[in-house]
Amino acid sequence: MDITDRVKLIMTDMGLSSTDFAEKSGIQQSTFSHFINGRNKPSLDVVMKIREACSDINLEWLLYGTGEMR
Repeated sequence: MDITDRVKLIMTDMGLSSTDFAEKSGIQQSTFSHFINGRNKPSLDVVMKIREACSDINLEWLLYGTGEMR
């Protein structure tokens, strides 16, 4: 499982579409779309915005898949 899969899991857990998740995270829709569809790797800015929007998510899990999601 890579970071894209983990973000998709977060979106499913929160019941949000990619558009809603991008808006909640403050990420430009096109940037988020490129990331979630595997065209681009997420920048540090994107990762930090996701982390800020989902503060209960374990950062190590988000980045590396280690530990628990929360």
